[in-house]
Amino acid sequence: MSPELVEEGVVCLLILGGCLFVLCVGCLIADFVFPRIPLIERFLDSLPEFEDDEELDRLERERIRRHREARRKARYKRRRT
Repeated sequence: MSPELVEEGVVCLLILGGCLFVLCVGCLIADFVFPRIPLIERFLDSLPEFEDDEELDRLERERIRRHREARRKARYKRRRT
């Protein structure tokens, strides 16, 4: 291994280490600082829960659709009376 190759490897490792450090700090800020800001906390709470299981996701979407449809029907009945 030539010294130039080792120098290049060290520089690449320093750049990669810097990028990983920035990502680590960003994750810590996102985990501990953002939830303490009320505006961001309300936004995060308004996001729907993510389901990895497709069947559970389909059932949840169906439940939400039925709920919206029931509200729409109730609104329509109130307008007619």
